[in-house]
Amino acid sequence: MQLQTALFGLTQAFNEKYGDEALKVSEAFIEKLGIKMGTQIKEKEGITGSGIEDIEKLFIAFTRPLSSGAAAKSMVEGNKLTIIRESPSLCPGIYVAKQLKAPLETVCPTVNFPMMRGVAKAVNPNAKHTSIQLSEDRCEEIIEVP
Repeated sequence: MQLQTALFGLTQAFNEKYGDEALKVSEAFIEKLGIKMGTQIKEKEGITGSGIEDIEKLFIAFTRPLSSGAAAKSMVEGNKLTIIRESPSLCPGIYVAKQLKAPLETVCPTVNFPMMRGVAKAVNPNAKHTSIQLSEDRCEEIIEVP
């Protein structure tokens, strides 16, 4: 969670100095960082496939040290992975938003979603990430592969 806090804090500082374009630059950088981190974890965990089940394995390994409270639930249906976090799960986005007094609606699209896209792309470069619901009580995300 410290990494996400640092990334968003830096993004806020750049945004104040350079405007909204800084958010897009941060998102692109964070996605690339997610690919790098995902690749390292994928290799450590011995994940060799490129399917949705492989993305789920990587997601579980990636979020294990980040979760505080109840772990996120994941379900695979066809080529779609659904990830659901409910209270009292404290995901990094909620932690960062509270710590920096920033809106969750800004933190997650700027830091968490690009990181998740990157991690998923470490397994399958064509993976797509979508946020279905975003709140302190429940977050639902979908990762799909063609």
